[in-house]
Amino acid sequence: MLGVEGLTTGTFIIVVIGSFSIPLVFSIFGRGGGEFKLPFFVTFLTMLPFFDLATISLFGFLLQGITMLAIYGGKHKLVDWPLAFSLSAVVAPAAFLGGYISIAIEAIYLKLAFAAMMVIAAVLMLKGKNVSIKIGGFGIWHRKIPSGVEYDMNLLLILVPVGIIALVAGMVGIAGGALIIPICTILGGVPLSVAIGTNSLLIIVSSGTAFVGHVIRGTTPWALTIILAAAGVIGAFIGSNLHIGLKDKFIKIGFVVLLVAAAIWMILKAYLV
Repeated sequence: MLGVEGLTTGTFIIVVIGSFSIPLVFSIFGRGGGEFKLPFFVTFLTMLPFFDLATISLFGFLLQGITMLAIYGGKHKLVDWPLAFSLSAVVAPAAFLGGYISIAIEAIYLKLAFAAMMVIAAVLMLKGKNVSIKIGGFGIWHRKIPSGVEYDMNLLLILVPVGIIALVAGMVGIAGGALIIPICTILGGVPLSVAIGTNSLLIIVSSGTAFVGHVIRGTTPWALTIILAAAGVIGAFIGSNLHIGLKDKFIKIGFVVLLVAAAIWMILKAYLV
């Protein structure tokens, strides 16, 4: 046995590799990887309750988000800062509340809520029809970011949906980017590359506040949490640097495939294990 939360050496190696590989892939799409990381933890860390797995997951997303923000905001200049801070004002309290109340909800319901979020996100991204933005209309915000991308978006249409997503994401232990990104592009009219970059700050806000809510209500396996978070940071750093070479079409296809696979995985874990 390995002296980290009672894991065997083989299991420990598997979860460390997974904690590195999953963020590496998902950070290419501007997300923390909770769509796969949480089901992965549920599969291999069976000795821990779902609430603790969500806590570990959230701390990893917090550090990954910081890494991704440095790349998307600094190197790629794809973060729309005013938009990110506006959405953060809604995401922060909603995610904290979700993390705080999640301990009172049975694990199977949290797993099914997770799967439902993934399916809805896949449908929205696959549908891909943006709302019509009327220049100069009520709630329309003209944006221009440091990379030179210029667009018009409707902030009012996305505030409430993003808040609801952050609440549920905080409960299940993910950052919520799987739904926030499609909501921003389809309802708000935000370009996909900008939505992905901007979401890197929302990952920090959502996972950080939800993590605090979890820590207040439960126990935290700190040794394992820190080790797996460190592996995730390395993966996120590499993946974020790979994003810029991909076209939006391929990002969208990859997005949908990963979401559907994650939903199926979690449903199987909810009912068969």
